[in-house]
Amino acid sequence: MEAITYVGERLWAGHLGNAFVVLSFVAALTATVFYYLSTKNKAFYKVARLSFLTHALSVFGIAGTLFFMLFNHYFEYQYVWQHSNKEMDMKYILSCFWEGQEGSFLLWTFWNVVLGQFLKKRMNEEWEAPVMAVFSLVQVFLASMIMGIYIGDYKIGSNPFLLLREHPDFNHLPFVQSIIQNANYLAKLDGRGLNPLLMNYWMTIHPPTLFLGFSATLLPFAFAIAALWNKKYTDWQNMALPYTFFGILVLGIGILMGGAWAYEALSFGGFWAWDPVENSSLVPWLVLVAAGHTMLINKNKGGSVFTTHLLAIGGFLLVLYSTFLTRSGILGNASVHAFTDLGMQGQLVIYVLTFVFITVALLIRDELIKTSYIIGSLLLLFFAVLFSFKRYALFVWIPASVLLTIYSYTRYFPKEKKEEELYSREFWLFLGSLVLLLSGLIITYFTSIPVSNKLFGMNQAPLKVAEYNVWMVPFAIIMLKLMAGAQYLKYRHSDVKVFFRKIKWSSIAAVVLGLVCSIPLYFLRDFQEADGGLQKWNLISYTLLLISGFFAVFCNGDYWLNVLKGKVMKSGASIAHIGFALIMIGALVSTSKKVTLSKNTSDKKVESLGKDYDGQKSILLTQGDTLPMGPYLVSFREKIREGINVYFKVEYYKLNAAQKPELDFTLVPRVQDNPRMGKAPEPDTRHYLDRDIYTHVTYAVLNTMPSDKEKNNKNAYTEPKNYVGHVGDTIFASNSFVIIDSIRTNLTQEQYAKNDSLLIVTAVLRCVDAQSRMYKVYPQYVIKNNIVIPKDAVEETLGLKFAFWKINPEEGTLEITMSEHIRNAKDFIVMEAYVFPYINVLWLGCLVMAIGTVIAIMERLRVNRLRLQKTIG
Repeated sequence: MEAITYVGERLWAGHLGNAFVVLSFVAALTATVFYYLSTKNKAFYKVARLSFLTHALSVFGIAGTLFFMLFNHYFEYQYVWQHSNKEMDMKYILSCFWEGQEGSFLLWTFWNVVLGQFLKKRMNEEWEAPVMAVFSLVQVFLASMIMGIYIGDYKIGSNPFLLLREHPDFNHLPFVQSIIQNANYLAKLDGRGLNPLLMNYWMTIHPPTLFLGFSATLLPFAFAIAALWNKKYTDWQNMALPYTFFGILVLGIGILMGGAWAYEALSFGGFWAWDPVENSSLVPWLVLVAAGHTMLINKNKGGSVFTTHLLAIGGFLLVLYSTFLTRSGILGNASVHAFTDLGMQGQLVIYVLTFVFITVALLIRDELIKTSYIIGSLLLLFFAVLFSFKRYALFVWIPASVLLTIYSYTRYFPKEKKEEELYSREFWLFLGSLVLLLSGLIITYFTSIPVSNKLFGMNQAPLKVAEYNVWMVPFAIIMLKLMAGAQYLKYRHSDVKVFFRKIKWSSIAAVVLGLVCSIPLYFLRDFQEADGGLQKWNLISYTLLLISGFFAVFCNGDYWLNVLKGKVMKSGASIAHIGFALIMIGALVSTSKKVTLSKNTSDKKVESLGKDYDGQKSILLTQGDTLPMGPYLVSFREKIREGINVYFKVEYYKLNAAQKPELDFTLVPRVQDNPRMGKAPEPDTRHYLDRDIYTHVTYAVLNTMPSDKEKNNKNAYTEPKNYVGHVGDTIFASNSFVIIDSIRTNLTQEQYAKNDSLLIVTAVLRCVDAQSRMYKVYPQYVIKNNIVIPKDAVEETLGLKFAFWKINPEEGTLEITMSEHIRNAKDFIVMEAYVFPYINVLWLGCLVMAIGTVIAIMERLRVNRLRLQKTIG
C-alpha cells in the first residue's frame, strides 16, 4: 500500500517538543548525579549547575511549544485536539494547557524549576548540593511522566506531542481511522474541546496556584533530606522556615480558590464536599502548617527535631500520595475531579515509594541495619514484581520502615533534656501540630478507602459529607482553642494565673456571643429543615465550634492590639489566626443555616420528571408565570442562547408597601450545551453583605420552541410519553392535570371467555385546567380476534391526545400514553435556590488569613536578613 502524504501537518512542532522532553529528562538525571557527586567533591558543581539550567530551559521549551500549538490549533496533535477547539474563547487557553495529565505534570515541573533556580542562588555550597540533588531527582520523575515511551510492554509517561492518528489510545477509533485514509484531513478537523466545568475564570488561576503550592512543599522536604544527609539536624530550619510559610500561603490560597470555583461553577450548592481530590490537597497543607509551627519551636527553644523532620518530609510525601490517588484512576467514580488512568499507576507507585525509601534509608544511622534495609527492600521489590504479590510485599515493607524510623528516632536523634511544661508556648504549639497531623491522617484514611478496597478486596463505602463533619468538628474546636491561647504563653514557662487573667474577657465575650447566636436555633423550625442543618443532638458541637471560633478571634485580636500594641509587622500570626477562625465561623454558619427557598409552589409535580427531582428543594417555573418562593415572587422571563451557553433570566420580586410586586433583582443561571462534552449547569448568585442567594437550573429544554407555523398545524403533536398508573392517579399536562377516574368494559370476563367477542375497555379520564374547567376524554383498549387495537382519544380544547394500550392485571395497573399539541408547549425550567447566610465571613477569613501569612513571611525574611548581616559583620 502506498504511503499517504498528509497535507498541512506541522511535524516540526512535535519533533521540537519531543527533543525538549528528552533533553529535560537527561539534564535532570545528569544534574542529580553531579549534585550527588558535588557533596563529595566541589569540582562537580559547575556541571551540576549547568545541567539543572539546561533542564530548566528544556522545561520552558516544552511549555512554550505546547502553548504555541494550542494557540494555533494544531489539531493533528492528540493533546491539542482533545483539550481545545476553534469555538472556545481564547481566554480559556490556559485551562486547556493543564486540563490533561501531561499538561498538569508539566505545570508542576515548571514551578519546581522556577523555585529551584530561585533557591540555588540563595544557598551556600554546603547546602546547595544535597538540596538540589533532591530537587533534581524529583524532576527526573516528573520529566519521565511526559516521556510516553515503552520499555517492552511497560509504558513510561504520556507524551503531549503525539499525533492524533498515531496515538495508541485513539488510532483505533472510527473517526481516526477515517482520518488515516484522508490526506487533507486537517481541512475539516476541529478539536474535541475543553471540559465545560473548566470554562471559568477560576480555572485559569486555581490550578497554577495549587501546583505552585505543591511545588513549595518540596522546599522544606529538600532541606529536611539534606539535613539528614549532612547530619545537621537543626541548622536547616531557619533557612526553611520562610519557604515553609510560603508553601502554607500558596497552597492554602490554591485550596480556597478551588472552593470558590466549586461555589461559583458547580451545582452541588456549596464550596466544600470532602471530595477525595479536595482532601488530597488539604492534607498536605495541614501537615505543612504543623511543620511550620514545630520549626518555630525549634527556632525559639530548640527541640522537636525529629517531629519537624517528620512533618516537613511528610508534607511532600502526602503530595506524592495525592498525585497517585488522583492520577492513577484508582478513585474511579469516587471523585468528579480525578484524572482517568493513562497506564501510569505503576510508575506513580514507584515515584511515591522511592522517596519513602530514601527518607527511611537516611534516617537509619546504623550502617549494618541500613545496608540490610536497602538490600531487603530491593529484593522484596524484585520478587514482588517477579511473582506479582505486591500487596503482600507492602505488609512487610511498610511496617519495617515504620519500625526502623522509630528506632532511628529513639537512638540517634538529639533528645531534649527537659520535658515541656503544660503552660508553655512550645507545648501548645507541639500539641496543635499533633492535632493537625492526626486530623490529616484520619482524612487520608477515609480518602484512601478506594485504595484499601482494591488492595484487600473489600467493599467499604466512602464517607458522606455529614460523616466527615462529625469526625472533623472536634479537631477544629481543639485547634481554635489552641490558637486562641498559645500566643499568651511564654516559651519554657508561663504564670498560669496571668495566662487565665489575660484570656478571661475574651472567653466571656466568646461564650456570651456564641450562646446568643446558638440558643435560638434550638427553637427555630427553619433550622431543623435547613439543608445540612444539624439536628438538636448535634447542636452541642455546633455551639462549641462557634464559641471556639469567637474565642480565637477575640484572643488574637486582643493580643495584636494590647500585647503587640497594634504593630502590624509583628502581628502576622495573630492576623492569620483571626482569618482561620473567620473561615471556620463562616463555613459553620453558612452551611448549617443554609435555607432552601425553592420549595415547589407550582401546580405541576416536579417528581414527575424523574426520581432525581424533589419538590421540597426544586421549583418548576413556566415561562411568564410568577410564583411565590420563600419571601420572594419569582418569574422565568426568557431563554437566551449564545453559542454553547443557554442563559435563563429569572426575576425576583418583593411586595412593596402597597402590596404590589416590585423587581428586586435578576439572576441569569446558565447551562453549557456542549455537543461533545455534554450539559453542564452553572449557577448565578446574588451577593449581599450578610447573605448570598444562590440559584441554578437543574432541568430545562435547551432547544428552541416551536414556530407559529408549527403551532397552527393541528396534527403537530409531541412525542407520546408513557404513564403507568392505577385508577385515581393523576397525570400532569402542561395546561391541566388528568385524573384516571375509572375504567369500563362492554363485556364481563365470563362473557368474553364464552366466545371470541369484541372486548372494549374504556378509560374515563377527567381533565381539569387552570380555571378548574372540566373535560372528559375516553381512550379505549380494544381486543378483536385476540389482537390489541388501541383507539386514540383527543381533547381538542386542551390539545391532548391519549392512547390506552396496555393492562397489567397482576399489578392492577394500566398504561396510557399522552402527547400534547405543540401549541401547548410553554418553556419551563426546574430551579433550585438557596440562601447562604453570612458566607462573606468565610471569604473575608480567606483574605485575612492570606494577609497574615504574607506579613509573617515578610517578618521572617527581615529577621533572617538581619541575622545574616550580624553574622557577616
